[in-house]
Amino acid sequence: MRLKQTSYHGLALFLGLLAGYAAAADTPAELIQAQVDWLAELRKGGLTAIALIALLMAGITFAVERLLALRRKYLAPWGFAEEVEPLWHNQDYDGILALCEKTPCTLARMVAYLTHHRDADPGLLIPGAQDIASREIRTHSQKAFSLAVVAALAPLLGLLGTMIGMIESFKLVEIYGDDGGASMLAGSISKALITTAVGLIIAIPSLAIYHALKYRLNLLAETLEEELEYLVNSWLLRPRKVEPEPASESE
Repeated sequence: MRLKQTSYHGLALFLGLLAGYAAAADTPAELIQAQVDWLAELRKGGLTAIALIALLMAGITFAVERLLALRRKYLAPWGFAEEVEPLWHNQDYDGILALCEKTPCTLARMVAYLTHHRDADPGLLIPGAQDIASREIRTHSQKAFSLAVVAALAPLLGLLGTMIGMIESFKLVEIYGDDGGASMLAGSISKALITTAVGLIIAIPSLAIYHALKYRLNLLAETLEEELEYLVNSWLLRPRKVEPEPASESE
């Protein structure tokens, strides 16, 4: 008896699924897949959408500028240390300074500092060159922070637009009541949520690019430190000469 009931239930479920599939097949495609005109929805966002578009343009500008600026040729170009090293050993200091002027980068400014103050105590000279690198790395980091500001502001602006839209939506329901209030509410909520979506679309790549730039800046800072260490060891830290021990008086 239980087996028959189970069979009847299974048959009913199967027929229900077939009926649902047939109904879906007869339904027009326009009712199944709602097409969203994102540009039209964005226009409905009002002043908040305009602010988000301006923020997007600023974020793109910051990202492109930082991606172009954070290249190795602007901090520690390939082969610069190897090119300047023989000039130092040949005491061609004018040649070093000319090469530094021809190659505007952080490492060149550090080398020019070492060349200008080559007679100073190495204990004072090395920290001065490190300070030049630290200041320039800090400047690059501060400029990249603009992307973090964009990533933080975009979702907040989007949420503000959503809150304003929700207030307008419930105001419509309050005015019109049940006479078309539900459809107006749905349209207004859809309009309100578009600003949050746009804010997240701006914030997510901005945050990702910001962290990628931070990682690249750290790599370039390590490269700069290695190049400086190589030059300092080659130029200033000469191996100590071992003097022969004096002969004993007994000999």
